[in-house]
Amino acid sequence: MALLVRERRPEDVPTLVAVLAEVHEHDRYPIVGTHVEPGWLTEPDGPAWVAEVDGEVVGQAALTTGADAVSRTALGGPGVDAVTLSRFFVAPWSRGTGAAAALLDTVETYAGGRSLGLALEVVAHNEAARRLYERRGWSPLGSYEVRWFGADGPAYEAYRFVLPVRAANF
Repeated sequence: MALLVRERRPEDVPTLVAVLAEVHEHDRYPIVGTHVEPGWLTEPDGPAWVAEVDGEVVGQAALTTGADAVSRTALGGPGVDAVTLSRFFVAPWSRGTGAAAALLDTVETYAGGRSLGLALEVVAHNEAARRLYERRGWSPLGSYEVRWFGADGPAYEAYRFVLPVRAANF
């Protein structure tokens, strides 16, 4: 098995949307099926990488500039430079190949090399992801109620995690 992580290219997006559709069906990520589309997938404003297994694109990790106030405080305060891991997923059938770990290695190395703290949020029902972050040394900040679709929209339970700059410089 050959595993490769590289920067995402525009021609990867259709395959990534198809993979994301499988992830949505399997894991309810993203929460809303209408987000399984190119615009949502490519929305983060930072770099993005894909994982390939035997030449087939199986997942993505992207970064968004900045972090929410709670995560920034946990990382050391408002003056800390940080990025947020976003749009991170791997195909259900590729789990166990090391693709998720390789994508996280890339994200953590990128942030560490730039002295950036890392933040993320994950829905409560994704227990496997929460365990993965904890195994890798990300600090859980607890759960909270989030309303991604406005005050009148549905409420979800989510968890925040951070990886401080010092931990990212491994």
